[in-house]
Amino acid sequence: MPDLGIRFANMNPEERAAVIGRAADALRQDQCVVLPTDTLYGLVTRANAAGADALDKVTGHPETTDQPNDQPKMTLHLADVDVILEHLVFEAATVRRLVDRLLPGPARLVIEQPDSAINALCDALNIQRGLIDNGSHIALRVPDHPIFRQVLRSAEVACVARRLGAAVWAAGENPGTDLSPIPDQFADDGVPRPTLVIDDGPTLHQQNSTTVRLGRDGKIEVGTDGVLVERDILAHLERTILFVCTGNTCRSPMAQAIAQHQLDQQEPEGITTRVISAGVAAGEGMPATDEAVQVLKGMGIEFKNHQSRLLTLPMIDQAEVIYTMTPSHAQAIMTMAPNSVHKVFVLDEHEAVPDPIGQGIDIYQHTADRLDELIARRLEEIRI
Repeated sequence: MPDLGIRFANMNPEERAAVIGRAADALRQDQCVVLPTDTLYGLVTRANAAGADALDKVTGHPETTDQPNDQPKMTLHLADVDVILEHLVFEAATVRRLVDRLLPGPARLVIEQPDSAINALCDALNIQRGLIDNGSHIALRVPDHPIFRQVLRSAEVACVARRLGAAVWAAGENPGTDLSPIPDQFADDGVPRPTLVIDDGPTLHQQNSTTVRLGRDGKIEVGTDGVLVERDILAHLERTILFVCTGNTCRSPMAQAIAQHQLDQQEPEGITTRVISAGVAAGEGMPATDEAVQVLKGMGIEFKNHQSRLLTLPMIDQAEVIYTMTPSHAQAIMTMAPNSVHKVFVLDEHEAVPDPIGQGIDIYQHTADRLDELIARRLEEIRI
């Protein structure tokens, strides 16, 4: 067994870097390595004819799935999906969003693409046609595992992979949740063996990745054998936008109403957006100010029955993106929930939106007009 003799986590930084380098070198030389992923350990090799031939020999035959029989021969594995996005064509917003939301993660996407896009992708990655595509679809996976992604980033080559348990020499029925399928001794039968094995202990999900088939028209088919189920996939087609100010009676309620109005004017795209608002120092159950309601009505927006709400951790957790009126509001949120830093933005990154409370209708109108412009820009930015 090609064994490192020590788990990756127990190595010092120099040893880890050396192992990553050895694995990357092996992939560049068309050799097979065993790497951990977020689902199962994988037999990984370079995405070319030699690598495909080696994987077919190791696994005996192409793996079958619960999906239709017109599957691509192999699945492209990448460290980052961004490197191929410029070559893909997304005619349906739902498809673009699922690619964005599911990768990296425990999903295998089979994406319908025009022939020109498949040609461009294969040319860019130096992959022969028919390896990761079936003529109309490409198969794509980006495992959410740091070691796997480090190795592929270092190798700088496109790769294909199959689960460890599919190897003809695999011991037992373990699909690859750990390294137990690798036998202590290999038979001298000419079947390729892995050049290197990286041991990171049991995998996170300990199941197959879920195959999600995405049509150019937005049709979604979810496989039944995998970590994610259909409701997990469809949940990504819903999002919540949260606007935050201080008291939740002026600025953030106006922003909520304006954003929802703008969204209602857009053509349906299959993505459901919920808009909510809250205040970092709000009292509970207060109505929006009369001036805010009046200004919104003048913009053709009915906004009734608003009740102020104090910002809570569940609101922060459920929001996909959070827009604040001032930098101090953003700081308050990040203090409450440090892990939210990636989704908190000041609505206007150049200048705070001042509080119009206690001022005249002209100030409210100016605030509403400014919010209308800022929100239109922000919604365009997140239109995926």
